[in-house]
Amino acid sequence: MGELKLSKPYLLQAADLTTEDVKLIFDKSDYFLEHYKRGEKFDDLKGVTVAMVFFEPSTRTKLSFDIAAKRLSADTISFQSATSSLTKGESLIDTLHTIEAMGVQMYVVRHGKSGVPQFLQANTSGVILNAGDGKHAHPTQALLDSYTLYRHFGAVKGLKVCIIGDIIHSRVARSDIALLKTLGAEVTLCAPGTLLPRNRNIWDCPIIESLDDAVEWADVMLVLRLQRERMESGILPSITEFSKYYGVKYEHFTRKPELVLMHPGPVNFGVELDYRLSTYPNCLIQTQVTHGVFIRMALLSLLGRDL
Repeated sequence: MGELKLSKPYLLQAADLTTEDVKLIFDKSDYFLEHYKRGEKFDDLKGVTVAMVFFEPSTRTKLSFDIAAKRLSADTISFQSATSSLTKGESLIDTLHTIEAMGVQMYVVRHGKSGVPQFLQANTSGVILNAGDGKHAHPTQALLDSYTLYRHFGAVKGLKVCIIGDIIHSRVARSDIALLKTLGAEVTLCAPGTLLPRNRNIWDCPIIESLDDAVEWADVMLVLRLQRERMESGILPSITEFSKYYGVKYEHFTRKPELVLMHPGPVNFGVELDYRLSTYPNCLIQTQVTHGVFIRMALLSLLGRDL
């Protein structure tokens, strides 16, 4: 019997992942995490070239994918759109085919426009991994978030997770909602009305109006970054007011010490989070970053098996 495979030979959105897919990814992540601690080397992607194709700035995602690929013995190349022929009018498809002609088999793609990874996958025989597209999806962030909860609690099913902050503009929120619900978690949202979808039933998640009520209800607070452009666009009365009513404070956690805190980063301390929470025992922000490498190792390994 051959090794188990993911249900799709690429990763475009969290909603495509089945519970069996997630179990396979988590099991593989566990394997890499435990064996890496022992100093073992991995050659899963030896002879495979992985292109980091980032049209948007990134620190955590790009670095962790790069580290993950190198730990699997892949060759990696880094594509920067600002210094490419795209600035001279070259099309996205021509750019893809140019990279493909150099022998690249896997592409980690981040783009500011929703749907670009899907478009590229339809036009290549290689493997596309979506590292974030527009406001649409960020599936590897959702996987590492759920994996962090799985490692902390032992299971995701039945957990009460409240997502707080800029919901409407967040690809992280969309992906986390989809994956957490697939895994059986209860998900609620807490945000100002201007940062929620106009159709509040679109994701079938209850809204909790008060942050205090959210703290009372939740096992996990998953706080989103308030993007700078939202701060200055007039969509909020003021940053001070947002922080007063929706900023997560140290006092919230002193009332409920078992509460777990997560954030995809980077954090605007003093806006969405009190800085004192960065050293709180149940603050898992840096754990998320660590787990991100092993989740991405698992995905690259599983999707690169047939290359």
